[in-house]
Amino acid sequence: MIRLLSSLLLLIISAGTAFGQTKITASEAAKIFEKNKKVQLLDVRTQKEYTDKHIANSVNLDWNQKTEFEEGLLSKFNKKSPVYVYCLSGGRSAQAAKNLVERGFTVYEIEGGILKWEAANLPLEKSLSQTPKGLTLKQFKALTKDDQMVLVDFHASWCGPCKEMEPFIKQVAEKHKGKVKVLKIDVDENNTLTKQLGITSIPVLYLYKGGKRIWKHTGFADLKTIEKQLN
Repeated sequence: MIRLLSSLLLLIISAGTAFGQTKITASEAAKIFEKNKKVQLLDVRTQKEYTDKHIANSVNLDWNQKTEFEEGLLSKFNKKSPVYVYCLSGGRSAQAAKNLVERGFTVYEIEGGILKWEAANLPLEKSLSQTPKGLTLKQFKALTKDDQMVLVDFHASWCGPCKEMEPFIKQVAEKHKGKVKVLKIDVDENNTLTKQLGITSIPVLYLYKGGKRIWKHTGFADLKTIEKQLN
């Protein structure tokens, strides 16, 4: 009888792991991601949290934005492959993981989220330099007067095209390090400045050289468009 109960318990645990959600440590997850760059990795925090820092190659779907979460899940994730999910410390990812399991996904939840990931000294993708809130026109001019070219990205967290451009801006900062300095200005946090500069829509890119603006682009810009101005 004891042997039978043990076998049944093992069967239940195995089934739960295969068809449900499994928790893995940050270190275990990092080893998997290092070997496979194409894993389905889901970050369920807010857009702002994600922009500040996130695990490389992750997709951000805010768990608290139910409609967007549902739509993004259907369009960006495949049930045939496992999904690795994380948040800041584990609360939201646990809820999201349960939801995914109910939908038929195989889920691996990263224990402790970003906090445990950082504690293990694992790498994170971090945002480009954000300007302070309430930047004055004088301060702005001082920041754009530099020996390097200065690319200014006027954006907002709610702006779809801004989010699409973010990877391009990051590539520019990395590729042209030492030649181009990138400044990201949140228009909601710098309302007075953007009014003084006459910015009425976003995204907007300004390129400065020696304190003088040499290029302005309003609306979405792909990497090729930006690179053309830098070269």
